[in-house]
Amino acid sequence: MALVIKKWYAGTEQNADGNYVHLVGRQAGLFAWLLSVVGLDPTTEVKINDRLIVFTSASLSGRTTRVIPMKSLTSAFYGYEKPWKEALALTLVLAPVFFIGFLVGPLYYFLNKTIAIGVVEGSGWSGGFAFKRSVIEGQNIDEQTAYKVIDIVRGLIEKNTA
Repeated sequence: MALVIKKWYAGTEQNADGNYVHLVGRQAGLFAWLLSVVGLDPTTEVKINDRLIVFTSASLSGRTTRVIPMKSLTSAFYGYEKPWKEALALTLVLAPVFFIGFLVGPLYYFLNKTIAIGVVEGSGWSGGFAFKRSVIEGQNIDEQTAYKVIDIVRGLIEKNTA
């Protein structure tokens, strides 16, 4: 399931915490947002510095953290999905109902484009982060911005294996 972005930093310079990449996502939806307002939001977080990648996944039941040395990474990946078929189907099915389909279909497409980024460890484990636009938090990450994360990771992998 794709998360919505709460926080996004990806840069060639380290931020105040020493990370080149810092992503935080939460479950999508109004209920998940209400939980985040009261501080009970289950989140997924990725921090990348010059030595480590830290994946943290929290739920209402607990927290799991995976720390991966940069030297053990073998590759990074990214991709995106555009739900044009579903949006078209919604438009066509709902168009006869007061033309509501011409609003619902494009809105569905706009809100459900999904981008995924991830890494593969030498052991074969792969970890990723799939996300979509956040209307409430006002975050929209496009394909070029997501690729920037992979480019940063690639540079750090090359730096640590040289």
